[in-house]
Amino acid sequence: MRPLKILAIDDDPLIGMVIAAFVQRLGHTVVHVLSGDQALISYAEQAFDLVLVDRQMPGLDGLDTTRALRDMQQTSGWLPIIMLSGGAAIDEQVLALNAGCDDFIAKPINFQILEAKINSFWRIARMQQQIAGQHQQLQHYASLEAEERRICSFLMERLVRREMLDSPLIKYVLQPAAEVSGDLLLACTSRNGDVYVMLADATGHGLPAALTLIPLSQAFYAMAAKGYQLDTIARELNHQHRSYSPSDRFVAATMAMYNPRDCSIEVWNGGLPPALLIGPQGQVLRSFRSHNLPLGILSSSEFLCETETIQVPHASHLLLFSDGLVEAENAAFEQFGMQLLQQCVAAGAVEQCLERVQAAVLEHLQGATPHDDLSCLLLDCRAPASSPAQQLDAPPTPASSGLVQSWEFNLCLQAEQLRRLDLEPLLTDFCNTLGLDQQRQGPFSLILRELITNALDHGLLGLGSELKDGPEGFERYLLARIERLEALNSGQIRLDICQIGSLQGNQLSIEVTDSGPGFDWASRQNGDVEPSLYHGRGLQLVRRLSTSVEIHGRGNQVSALLCWDHIPITTHATAKTI
Repeated sequence: MRPLKILAIDDDPLIGMVIAAFVQRLGHTVVHVLSGDQALISYAEQAFDLVLVDRQMPGLDGLDTTRALRDMQQTSGWLPIIMLSGGAAIDEQVLALNAGCDDFIAKPINFQILEAKINSFWRIARMQQQIAGQHQQLQHYASLEAEERRICSFLMERLVRREMLDSPLIKYVLQPAAEVSGDLLLACTSRNGDVYVMLADATGHGLPAALTLIPLSQAFYAMAAKGYQLDTIARELNHQHRSYSPSDRFVAATMAMYNPRDCSIEVWNGGLPPALLIGPQGQVLRSFRSHNLPLGILSSSEFLCETETIQVPHASHLLLFSDGLVEAENAAFEQFGMQLLQQCVAAGAVEQCLERVQAAVLEHLQGATPHDDLSCLLLDCRAPASSPAQQLDAPPTPASSGLVQSWEFNLCLQAEQLRRLDLEPLLTDFCNTLGLDQQRQGPFSLILRELITNALDHGLLGLGSELKDGPEGFERYLLARIERLEALNSGQIRLDICQIGSLQGNQLSIEVTDSGPGFDWASRQNGDVEPSLYHGRGLQLVRRLSTSVEIHGRGNQVSALLCWDHIPITTHATAKTI
């Protein structure tokens, strides 16, 4: 232990010399002063570990000096003070202790007792220093943690993009168990009008859980905005999580994609409670249980992705929720549970089910703090307020009103690419890089997806549209498509895409040719689509979005043309509708 530095205050020089000699023999250093005033000056200028103060002194006596030293210690920290007094009466000791002294030694001084008390306060002083150091470290750590939470909260606010969640089709509840949520709610509408939502629940809660979600939100928004399929997004999110998060951390998630054109919904569930498809009156129509492991457990080569796709009735809603909701415990350790959740959902109109669930959870908790984040999201499965098809009727913006770039793109896709690639987002991105007119990106994406799907499904896989008829026809069609696509080992699809910009008018042509046998397209040229059927809508949509559509050859070659006038930026003319 380091030697102590002791301040001895006594108006008798002889006693001061004796105390100094004794203390120095113990290995400590002493500063002796003759009055309380000198003591205050020395205490302000130097750092001491212990103070010995005489009771009777001219000017400031021992009691007043002690009180003054204690006032100075309000800012410098506590140090022990021992009173030395010629009076050993109980009243004298009480006065010394009440003035702020930590101990009392009667004169004449018993140096054995003085040595013992110095050693005792030496240990106390060392512990006090340790505590002060630890307190300073804790303050430093608390400051760092507060700054980390502030930055993480800022990043999460930017990454979540709450303006997307504020869509009229979406309602949500997010109640973090800590200052930063370990649950993540995301929503995005793609350029072709599909609505994507995601609820993710990271291991643990608070800041460590939130950090593992940051790479996932970036990848989800980038891919959903481009219209990638759910299985492609899930594989990329799994790859991102394994690349940027520790191996003992994983993320349970549910993703859904609603297609308003086909009135269909696709769900991927990896480790979360079942998502519920709810009818207008709160009845549960379908439960989408977890058929996949959470993100981050399997490597990319081992990762299997199973989705469920169904046709959804009109005015139905999809409810996603985390396990923190159903596992919320009250003071009696009773969980909220799936049964109570479904009772809340079925208690009235589906549009208000989140309000009922939130109120029921609060009542169930009875003031108890939930041990995990509580989150749920309700998606209204109706057409968005605006779709890419409506973009054609809107006046062109200045950025896209001028002369567009001219370019041409030709590609031949073989069976191997057709089996494993999500083609439309890749091709649309490439065409955007070439200079695809901004106002045509939405319609282009829809037309390209429909033409490629028709060429692949009907031309190469030989799937008949009549498979979609009946209550379970849509699911039967998708199952057959998956089986035939996995077995596809020959065939090709050729794409010829060209954009021409000129003062006389701009145009974009898309031609898709497959190597399949074709079909008798002439007999169906003027046929109307039956609204009750779940097929025949793709080509009708392409015709509505395009200036003209032509079918060539044996029905295995389809071309769509989009034309629009060039409008100089300096004018305010209204764009012609297509």
